Amino acid sequence: MNVQIFTGNIGTVKAVATVGDSKVLNFTVAVDKHFTAKDGKKVNETSWVECSLWNRENVFPFLKVGTHVTIQGEPSARAYIDKDDAKKVIAVLTCTVDTVEFQSKAKTEEK
Repeated sequence: MNVQIFTGNIGTVKAVATVGDSKVLNFTVAVDKHFTAKDGKKVNETSWVECSLWNRENVFPFLKVGTHVTIQGEPSARAYIDKDDAKKVIAVLTCTVDTVEFQSKAKTEEK
């Protein structure tokens, strides 16, 4: 079994979709990486992970933009050629979510 665990902030949340008898919620999570480069400059990088959570209607309402979460699930990746630049290949990280642990509420809710 291949398992991926990461922590980040939810960036987008799509509408719940029905696929056959199942319901799925697709959302993205921004995972930040901070490090110091060889030249001594501080570097901040963000990777986006496209997540799919299946048949967890009780959890769907809590997945909101800005919420800080830890995700565990099965990773995969796909690639496609950029429609505007045929020389550019875009890689997409994806995760079929098994568990969601909420680290905080969305920032808009904390006020």
